[in-house]
Amino acid sequence: MVWDGDCDFCKKFAERFHEISKNAVEFIPNQKLHKKYPGAPKYDYQSSVYFLTKESSAKGAEAVFNFYYSIEKKWPKRLYDKFSFLANISEFFYRVVASNRKIFSLLGKLFYGDNFLSDTYKISSWVFGRALGLASVIAFLSLFVQTGLLIGSEGIIPFTSELNQIESFITKSNLDIPKWYAKPTLLWFFQNDLWLYTILITGIVASISLFVGLIPHISILVAWICYLSVAVVSEPFLNFQWDALLLETFFLSILFVPWKVFDSKNDHNGPSRIGLWLLWLLIIKLMFQSGLVKFTFFGADGSNTWRDLTALNYHYWTQPIPSWISYYVDKLPLVFDKLSLVFTYFCELFVPFLIFLPRRARRFSGIMLITFQFLIILTGNYGFFNLLTIIICFTLFDDQYLKHFLSKWAENHNTSENIELYHEKLKYIISILVLLCFISTTIFFVKRDLRGSVLNQVTTSNQSSAFEKKILEIAQVSRSMNAYGLFRVMTKTRPEIKIELQSENGEWHPVIFKYKPGDERKRPLFFFPHMPRLDWQIWFEALYYERLLSDPFAISTYQNFLSTIVIKDLDIDDIRISDFLDGKARKTLERLPPSEKSFYMNRLSSRINIYLNNSYWFSRLLSNIVSGNEALSDHLNIDSELEYLNMKISLIHYYFDHSHNENWWETKMINSFNIELSN
Repeated sequence: MVWDGDCDFCKKFAERFHEISKNAVEFIPNQKLHKKYPGAPKYDYQSSVYFLTKESSAKGAEAVFNFYYSIEKKWPKRLYDKFSFLANISEFFYRVVASNRKIFSLLGKLFYGDNFLSDTYKISSWVFGRALGLASVIAFLSLFVQTGLLIGSEGIIPFTSELNQIESFITKSNLDIPKWYAKPTLLWFFQNDLWLYTILITGIVASISLFVGLIPHISILVAWICYLSVAVVSEPFLNFQWDALLLETFFLSILFVPWKVFDSKNDHNGPSRIGLWLLWLLIIKLMFQSGLVKFTFFGADGSNTWRDLTALNYHYWTQPIPSWISYYVDKLPLVFDKLSLVFTYFCELFVPFLIFLPRRARRFSGIMLITFQFLIILTGNYGFFNLLTIIICFTLFDDQYLKHFLSKWAENHNTSENIELYHEKLKYIISILVLLCFISTTIFFVKRDLRGSVLNQVTTSNQSSAFEKKILEIAQVSRSMNAYGLFRVMTKTRPEIKIELQSENGEWHPVIFKYKPGDERKRPLFFFPHMPRLDWQIWFEALYYERLLSDPFAISTYQNFLSTIVIKDLDIDDIRISDFLDGKARKTLERLPPSEKSFYMNRLSSRINIYLNNSYWFSRLLSNIVSGNEALSDHLNIDSELEYLNMKISLIHYYFDHSHNENWWETKMINSFNIELSN
């Protein structure tokens, strides 16, 4: 290959091609050609690159294609020879670049830096495996200490009830689907606490194995199976976007990490290109969807605080569990909030697409996205969500960049290439299939987000093909190709549920949660990266309670629903609609005409079913508090020695108190009702 030695732009390409060829092709500047090869043909080497062999010569785009053909990448040359229009287009663009080398040299400097050498990602991919293992350990440990409370046999919603319901529903409905497909969980084997904790411990061990680099692909697969097994039976407690992101990251990372027994730093070959792009596309999907929904979803009153740049007027104190840092950030001038929103939109809607550009743009994208995640960590409590996002974003940094900070790696790291083994070919085929499924589901999710909360439109799912529907169904079952978009609609108030118990002496004892706001004088906590599931979930319940206040029938049946389940200590399998009718209601119904009675019962049944889907977990929490469940003792301060006569459920609005007194919060009572336990 002969190139113009006076052209720095040509030199950079020659270096890149020389690296690709692995010394199979000789590269020589035209100024030295005839000194070394006096018999070489005399062409205008300054205007075009030439590829010379003993039998022939070619210039321009054809020379480039001949080069690739000589190193066993034959399809570009074959397309060039077979389709004349492709050949003409290739030569046209080659001439455009060759005639404007100074301009393209500046662009190359801007996007690539000092060289055009191929990007490698050995350092970032090796670090990613360890960091993902660490994040996985954190996720499993955080879940481990809460599992007994949430879904254990003595928990709020025992997982055995969930599995029994599914099995019973499949049998009664005569459905032709296996129970494993409905709930893909290892808990079908043994339905007891010992097996539940065994699965969690196995997940922790697999995460540690990933952290040390032991059979990383198998370690990730085991961690994915274990987390999925618990997640599918833990709704609503594990139905958050960080759980979805962890499962999807596990799933895609199986194709990213090396398939070997031990992944040593000095023998790490780097990721496959498709595996790398799957993680990059995950970053793009996560960020872009999170930004998109902010502009396409509207509140019940038609407002959109993201569009009018007022969202951060509320966010720091209305988010699920603010920290003490959130309190101080909320005190900053409003102009800071507006600038922060602009920065958010920049990071979510523009920066992710820089990943498609060359290395310098990709590095900038990584720096901006990681900075964005650090700022979120400082101003809120979102468990391991932001940590996991940072870990994925780290894969954007190429070796040339990281070696400036990790000079010892550059000295010690083995530069061996991937070995073409049968399992690598299998990995490649699976990666292609997963990539197609990923793109298909992402297109569906983005189309849906573009429609937003606009009503009276045909759903996108109805417009999907049978193939797309099947892909979406599989994605839903596996929880491993997901949609994202936190805070579609910014809440403008902060309702909090306060639970109090009245003892025999008439004194009311508040039930205090560890992490969520309660005592106005207590400083908000910063507990990154732990994820307190119960405290998070009760934030959603408070929002739901608040929405019901505008409908007298809805709020009265909601209060009746909670009271009935608490007083009668009902499990979901024992619930009947008649349980929610007291003696007075029955007598009233008997006097009504059949049509009115039927209307009321249908309406009541509809509301109860809604509450069973949304608030059954909360009713069981209240019931467990009343019964003195020991599993709650580590999470709530309840004196189990006392006898309680009444329970009070209050809805209170909380606001940050910036009036310079001793309180962190100011509060306002909104609604309350009592449950008479003595009944």
